[in-house]
Amino acid sequence: MRVWCAVVVVALFFVAGPAAAQPPASTSRAQAYYEFMLARRLEADGSTAEALAALSRAAKLDPTAADIPAEIAALYARENDGAKAQEAAERALALDKDNVEAHRILGLVYSARSENAGPAPAGESPDSLRDKAIEHLQAIKGSPAMATDLSLQIAYGRLLLRSGRTEEATTVLEAIASQAPYVAEPFVLLAEARTSQGRMFEAAQALVQAAEINPRYYMSLGDLYERLGRWAAAAGAYGQALEGVRSPSRDLRLRYIAALLNVPAGAGAARARDALDELLKASPNDARLLYLRSAASRQLGDTEGAEAAARQLLSLDPTSLPGLSALARVLSDQFQYRQVVDLLSPLAQDTGARVKGREDEAAAALGQLGLAHQQLGEYDAAIGAFTSARALAPTDATFDLYVVQALIAARRFDRAADVAAEALKAHPDELRLIRLRAQALSRLGRGAEAIASLESAVKAESRSPQLALALADAYAAEKRYDDAVRVIEQAETAFGAEEEFTLRLIGLYEQSGRLGEAERALRARIERDPLDALALNYLGYLLADRTDRLTEAVALIERALEVEPDNPSYLDSFGWALFKQGKIVEATAPLGRAAAALPANSVIQEHLGDVLARQGKWAEAASAWQRALDGDGESIDRAGVTKKLQDARRRR
Repeated sequence: MRVWCAVVVVALFFVAGPAAAQPPASTSRAQAYYEFMLARRLEADGSTAEALAALSRAAKLDPTAADIPAEIAALYARENDGAKAQEAAERALALDKDNVEAHRILGLVYSARSENAGPAPAGESPDSLRDKAIEHLQAIKGSPAMATDLSLQIAYGRLLLRSGRTEEATTVLEAIASQAPYVAEPFVLLAEARTSQGRMFEAAQALVQAAEINPRYYMSLGDLYERLGRWAAAAGAYGQALEGVRSPSRDLRLRYIAALLNVPAGAGAARARDALDELLKASPNDARLLYLRSAASRQLGDTEGAEAAARQLLSLDPTSLPGLSALARVLSDQFQYRQVVDLLSPLAQDTGARVKGREDEAAAALGQLGLAHQQLGEYDAAIGAFTSARALAPTDATFDLYVVQALIAARRFDRAADVAAEALKAHPDELRLIRLRAQALSRLGRGAEAIASLESAVKAESRSPQLALALADAYAAEKRYDDAVRVIEQAETAFGAEEEFTLRLIGLYEQSGRLGEAERALRARIERDPLDALALNYLGYLLADRTDRLTEAVALIERALEVEPDNPSYLDSFGWALFKQGKIVEATAPLGRAAAALPANSVIQEHLGDVLARQGKWAEAASAWQRALDGDGESIDRAGVTKKLQDARRRR
């Protein structure tokens, strides 16, 4: 390869010497170099046409110098004339196959064409254009031009990523990000690469760095946190995005509110309510805002406010699907499942023209109907409602989850495992489906298979709260309680002490006979929040069911009922504690209310049967025990209940 500029410099020194005549070639090269430098000066002054003319003269003076057509290509590229830039760069490579500038220009030209929204040139496709761009940029990968041009490195990484060469792209982008931690784009592309590899938490880390550099990426970060189910983090990201813009869009405001409403335990509900009230001042009849306002009130325990917002929505449009769904949720919170069925059944019978264009809203309402049927033990109706919802929203994995859960509740474990496996083909990244399939396998007695599949999944995606919970459940089903506890404790270290981890750990302590540890964990929760009804009831039931500290048990459950007086689970705990105290008549009313609200809850039905049997009401006791056997089957000794049922029938 001849270095044209160096030869020209030598020629200039000889031009300055005395009388000896210069060879014509050297004179031409010297003049060509003059025209070359003149062109750069002319372009810098904005005289593009004159610069091109000077370069054309230079090319005629030294037709063997590849740097000249390469410079012409660069000038055309700066003028956005890709065709002429390509033609000139190809001339340069014909003269010197290693010309760095020509490879650079062709790499950029082909890259731009691959991303053009219009049709590709004849005989080309975006993929083929990307391949050509990569080929040219790879040719100069080790050159100073690539090493000193950040935009060129980013373009190379982007091309690799778009071509599906994710591993190579990740390596390139990680190197760029480490060398230029002040530029956002490499981190954004790195997040995309890691997402495609399933490395979701690492993708989020990259987007955090991008957003810290450029706040406009907080929106993308919030979206990624949503996909990870990290709602508090998503709300935080959207909040940062709101602070970063002068006039935030409605969509951004609503995404922030929706994320707050998805934060566990209603921790974001107050902020969501305040944000909604501000928006409702300007749009008091906005259907979307009213729906979310009802949801916020529900989470805050404001049943009246939730119902008022839902009914306002229905007053504006009696056929409003969000309104029906919002009211159904309020009724469900009050355990009025039969009223939910009455409210929504007409929709299930008329989903034709009524739901056209509003399929997602109709699916949500049908989902509420299915949940109500399931709580009432009407499993076929529940599965039917969920199946109809899935048909309306086939891309939403939620309704696949509902179908599988209903099948498990109906004790159709074979079918549940099959449906979950089929749904995973359409939603391979839906970790909740993996968890439910493992649960179905465990119920089928295939616990080793469930554990093996989950251990494999955890190995592939170690930073997943859902998989950690699923694996703990599978270990517990096989009575491997120490392994289950270890998994949850590791998850708490990795993800923080989220409520679901804490409750699962307490449950494992109880199952494994570590009652002291379960009690300490529950008392710690109550100390932090004396109105934590869930912890109050849990501890009260634990003491009533597993110890002789019945007076304290009753007092704790009464405190829980002060917070949620109609909660059937708390009523059951109260009745059971009274029963253990020997207060049979007093126990009957709360247990009767609990059993009426949750007819498919096997434990509650068994408790009611025990109380009725103690009073000699054998026919009623037999009915309750039969419901226990027909129900969800959770936490009962089926053989023991069956024996009691047979005895009751003999006595009857």
